[in-house]
Order: sequence, then structure tokens, then C-alpha cells
Amino acid sequence: MGQTFSISAIIAAVLRRFWLIVAVTVIGSAAAVMYALSRPAVYEATAVIQIEMAQVEENLAVPGAQRSNAVETRLKLIEQKLMSRDSLIEVIEKFDLFAGDAAMSMAQKVGLLRGAATIQELIDAEQAWRPDVQPSGLIITVRMGDAQLAADVANDLLSRVLVEGKSRRASRAERTLAFFEGEEARVSAAIAEAEQKLADYKTLNQASLPENLVSQQGQLTRLKDNQLDIERKLLDLQTNADRLRTEDLNRQTTLLRQQKLLLEERISILAAALTAAPEVQRQLSAMERELTQLQDELSVVTTRRAEAAMNRQLESQNQFERFEVLETAIVPEYPVSSGRRKLAMMGGMASLMLALGLALGLEFMNARVRTAAQLEKELDIRPVVVIPNLDRQKGRRRRRLAWITGLLALIAGASALMKGRVLDLVDMLNVFRRTSRAQRG
Repeated sequence: MGQTFSISAIIAAVLRRFWLIVAVTVIGSAAAVMYALSRPAVYEATAVIQIEMAQVEENLAVPGAQRSNAVETRLKLIEQKLMSRDSLIEVIEKFDLFAGDAAMSMAQKVGLLRGAATIQELIDAEQAWRPDVQPSGLIITVRMGDAQLAADVANDLLSRVLVEGKSRRASRAERTLAFFEGEEARVSAAIAEAEQKLADYKTLNQASLPENLVSQQGQLTRLKDNQLDIERKLLDLQTNADRLRTEDLNRQTTLLRQQKLLLEERISILAAALTAAPEVQRQLSAMERELTQLQDELSVVTTRRAEAAMNRQLESQNQFERFEVLETAIVPEYPVSSGRRKLAMMGGMASLMLALGLALGLEFMNARVRTAAQLEKELDIRPVVVIPNLDRQKGRRRRRLAWITGLLALIAGASALMKGRVLDLVDMLNVFRRTSRAQRG
């Protein structure tokens, strides 16, 4: 005959197995509490750094760069440097962290420390939507099983952030100034080389320079006129050859021909110079453009170098944004691990559910008819009379008394165990055994 699954039947089953439910719940809860207490405590130490705004706004090498983005990038770089493997190994070796487990490798220790230490930026919630919002501080949080060790590690990370922030700003200013000084020297040398190259080219092509073209053209015209005069004189000598002596004629003719050769040579030189003038002008224009570009670059580099020098001066006087210690980490007095409470509560709830399931399972596995109402519902027969089982009720009372005594002993034993009084727990168990034997007797 099966059991009827109704609300009243379930309530009756729970009431009949009440002490079993209580016992399983108490035992499971006590076990959960002891397990939660056996978990190591976790202490949290916090250090806070305040970021002071720059008193004098800097103008870095990149014109128009957003100041807040530079600060945020710098904070990210500092955080990456602190959480790097080498930096964490230094902290582990300095404080001898995780020394209790000899089998743990250095990579595992680095992973544990990365999980235990966090660096969080402080940003105004009302301004968080803005892309140019600037963090107002940093929170360094360290969680460890030892309170003093957590505070020491947090303060060590705090000092590392301060040192890294100052050194990064100083090194950046020095690198920026050194870069522009190097660029200034390089551009100056390039300008000197370009000027020397331009001067040499002008010297080599002086006859073809644009400023000499007019004079060269006039000189070429005069030389051609002289050439015509010499040719005319030669013609006159040939015409009057019979009037002159042979020696005078030969001498004058030779002299005029030599002059004509000199004129022709000079005319060819001037003609070549005038022909090369367009190419010379093109080359000069290219050299002058290059020189102008180098001079403009030198002007920009000189301005940037002056700004970099001013930035270094500001950095030396601590006028940029700087990290100020707002709160150092102190030794926490109480653990912050909420895992114990959660474990104990979850263990208690699981124990209660297990007890209810066990009670209902045992109850519905038993197919007996317990009450007149159950008989009438199952067989549709109304009983004439119900005779109570007095002996069974007496046994039930004895079992209830035994359950109560056992539960009290379990509660006292769990309390004694949690307090470390093992001898008291043994005495309580002996009393419980003697009480049970007396009731059975």
C-alpha cells in the first residue's frame, strides 16, 4: 500500500521524524562550522595614495596631448611594472612569502601574490563617463593570512609606487631633453653640411648662376662683336695683301687668327654656361628648399628643447603632479574573510535539506497505515474503533528522551571541540553512553 503524498502527510512525516531532522541538522551544522573555522583567516591591509594635480601645466613634446591621458597611461605603466614577475619576486624574497610550502614553485608564489595584491584607481563616480577624467588616487590592497605581513607588503608596494612614479617622471624629462638636444645637434650639423654643399656648388657653377646670367649674356654679345671685327680685319688683310709685305701680312694674319681662336673658346665657354643655367637653377632651388626645411626643423626642435628644459626644471622643483601618501597600511585587527560565515551558513542549509530528505525518504519507504484518516482515504473504509498502542508510545517517549540527551551532548561536544577542550568532550560522551544504557535497561 503506497503512501499518500499530501501536505498533511508530509507535515505528519516531518513531525514524526522531527528529532532525526534536528539531529542531522545539528551534526551537519556543527561539522560545517568546524570546517569553516579550520579555514585560514584572511587579513586585508590597505594603503592609499593621493595624486596631487600639477601646479604648473607642462607642455610636452607632443602638441595638444591630453594631460589626463598622459597621467592615466603613466599609472598603467607603474602598475604593470609593480606587477611584473621580477618586481613580485623581489617582494617575495624580501618578506619570505609563502615559505611554509617548500614544494611551491616561484611561479606559483608569483601567481598567489598577484591574486593577493591589487592596485585600483580612484575616479570620481560623477566624472567617470568623461574620456579625459583624471584619477585622484590609488588604493593598494593586500590580502594575506598574516595581518602584519599584509600591512608590510602593502607599505612596500606603496613605497615602490612612489619611487617608480618619481623616477619615471624624472627619467621622462631627462630623456625628452636629451632627445631634443640630440636632434638639435643633428639638424645643426645637417644645416652646416647643406650650406657647405650649396657654397661648393655655387663656386663650381658660378658662371651659370641666375644672378650672373645678365652679365654673361652681355659679355657673350661683346665677344661675338669682337669676333666679327676680327673676321672683318682678316678680310681687309686679304683684300690689301698686294700692298703689304709678305712678312707683315703673315704676322698680322697670325695675330688675328689667334685672337679669333681665343674669342671662339671664350664664346663656347659662355654658351655652355648659359645652356647649363636652367639645370643649375633647378639644383640650387632643391638645395635651398632642403636648407629651408632644415632651418624650419631646427626652429621647431629648438622650441621643443626649450620646453623640455623647462619641464625638467619643473620636475626638479616638484611642480608636476605627484604622489602623496594619504594613508599607510596598518595592521588589521580582524580578518575580512567572509568565506567562513558563508561556509557555515551553506553547511547548515545543506544539513537541513539533507535531514528533510532523509526523513521523508525513510517515512515514505514505510508503507504502514498509521492513522484512521489514512485508512479511510486509502481503503475507503471507516474504522469502528482505534486502540492506541500504549507500549509504543512509551518507547517513543524513551527514544525522544534519548534523542534530546544526544543532541545536548552533541551541542556541548561541538562547543567544547571548538574551544579546544577535548577532555570535557570525552567526559560528555561517557555521560551520554551511561544515560543511554540506563534507559535501555
